[in-house]
Amino acid sequence: MNKPYFIETIKVVDGKFQNLSYHMDRMNNTMISFFNTTMFVELWIGDIPEELRTGITKCRITYSHCDIKVEYERYKYRKIYSLKLVNDSTIHYSYKYANRDSLNSLLCQRATCDDILIVNNDYITDTSFSNVVLKKSSNLYTPSTYLLAGTKRSLLLEKGIIKEAEIKVSDLKNYEALLLINAMIDLDDNQCIDISNIV
Repeated sequence: MNKPYFIETIKVVDGKFQNLSYHMDRMNNTMISFFNTTMFVELWIGDIPEELRTGITKCRITYSHCDIKVEYERYKYRKIYSLKLVNDSTIHYSYKYANRDSLNSLLCQRATCDDILIVNNDYITDTSFSNVVLKKSSNLYTPSTYLLAGTKRSLLLEKGIIKEAEIKVSDLKNYEALLLINAMIDLDDNQCIDISNIV
């Protein structure tokens, strides 16, 4: 049987790796779960191509047992304006697999929308590439029924900036907007979608 591969995406701002401890913890937990071992990867500014040491760069780590590859590329924001609700009660993505076939098959159902919002047994989970945060007045909530424990999500929960809540499809009307977050996208990056654009 082929060994599974996993990915880790880390935001690099002006040569500085962001939230690195959260990423290292997730990679180590993955390695322990699948291979009963930890991993060590040393990241430093000298490994980043000189032209990518300023601005926002994406560091992509692909890894498995005794195998690791680190790549860097300039990051470009992709604005999302609309989401298609897609139901799947069987999908599991608790580890950040390099193989995204299950997510990509759901993404094919987005129709004219920019991305999908995955629904599991009537509960809101994640989009195809991010966790979500829902805004109600001055409060921010993230679904407790997430698919992947994102590093940015974990950081914001730990800081008390967002709170967990059970959010059903029928609850969406009680919120003002939905925000996207992942390792590369922060709350203030204007990835904000009006609830009326979730169909």
